[in-house]
Amino acid sequence: MAGYFGSSMCRTWVTEEEDDEDDFYLIVDDNDLEVLESFELENAGPSRRRHRSNGPPKQIRQRDHAVGDTRIHADYFGPNLVYSAFQFRRRFRMRVHVFEHLVEAIEGAESYFKQKEDAIGCLGLNGLQKAVAAIRILPYGLPANVVDEYVRIGESTACKALHHFCRAIIFVFGEYYLRAPNAQDVARLLRIGEQCGFPGMLGSIDCMHWEWRNCTSAYKGMFTRRGKHPSMILEAVASHDLWIWHAYFGMPGSCNDINVLQKSHVFSAYLKGQAAPVSFTVNGHTYDMCYYLADGIYPNWSAFVKTVSHPVDTKAAHFAKERTFGVLQSRWAIVRGPAYGWNCEQIRDIMIACIIMHNMIIEDEGKLAKNTNYNNVGIPATPYQTITQERVEYINKHHKLKNTAIHSQLQMDLIEYQLMLHGSS
Repeated sequence: MAGYFGSSMCRTWVTEEEDDEDDFYLIVDDNDLEVLESFELENAGPSRRRHRSNGPPKQIRQRDHAVGDTRIHADYFGPNLVYSAFQFRRRFRMRVHVFEHLVEAIEGAESYFKQKEDAIGCLGLNGLQKAVAAIRILPYGLPANVVDEYVRIGESTACKALHHFCRAIIFVFGEYYLRAPNAQDVARLLRIGEQCGFPGMLGSIDCMHWEWRNCTSAYKGMFTRRGKHPSMILEAVASHDLWIWHAYFGMPGSCNDINVLQKSHVFSAYLKGQAAPVSFTVNGHTYDMCYYLADGIYPNWSAFVKTVSHPVDTKAAHFAKERTFGVLQSRWAIVRGPAYGWNCEQIRDIMIACIIMHNMIIEDEGKLAKNTNYNNVGIPATPYQTITQERVEYINKHHKLKNTAIHSQLQMDLIEYQLMLHGSS
């Protein structure tokens, strides 16, 4: 067999049955292909011989990875670009330097994105090709086989690249871009909330259902609500500039927002005594706990200010119009359509990676936006550590968090405050 693989006139072929990482290379001379197949049949077991004799022959096609790499560089990264920076931003959802930084970081952290050689020295797919395949699937929600023509990457390899890409994004950037607000962040968010007419506001909290099309039969009942399609729930907190400060994903779609709230860690820092101290005054009343804007399903806690479902006067109507939340689905179409994955963890990685890249884009392009400045975000918050507290203090914080009287008082104070700012108009 050494003679066949050492032939000077050789070509690179890929079989559809072995379409895996960097693909399966079958290096043969054109004249030796039939001899090689005969050799395999003679040395195969009985089951292998029956499969080869009864089943259809392998479909062998040529795939040149270097062509895909050359095309990508010529289109977006070469000296004479085919497409402009505006078109890159539109297709990749981020500017060129952000994507280059992202690819460089994941190549250094994940060996899967390093270009490798096979046994005979042929180069496989490089990190840029795998990253381009993944980033094309995420914004457009494309099937994995669609990127084959452009990137020269097989369907199963594109799926694997997407999985590794999301895990690498979470590993490299998750600690920073999914951090809880530190003291500097809280001060800036409170300042923005004050400018918007909501002193003490940290952002908006809401839940989103992501349909799970390939949910297995064993989980279908748990993830389905009221006869609809199975789904998973994302709970997120977004500030006025659309930065997502909290994300909790994976609860079954049969749950509602309150069920998700009871399981999420959105108030963990406060209950552990790690939240930054705050103090603000609205309508002559002083409060020492920040709040989130929420919709009507959330409980009447002091940490929530809910919208008015049926405004009956101009004050309440103006208050109800202020709530805005959600750009994630418009940026990453993959989370707007149904999830076709089979594995819950891989679906979660896709959602979290999209949120991280969303925050990266907000940080980069927020420098040009009004009232947004992420040049100095302060020291990233460290992961939460378990702190032993007195039981009575812990219970008191729970009672204070769920104080309905403070919730009602704060809501009315904000309505009056909005009236003073904007008048009856």
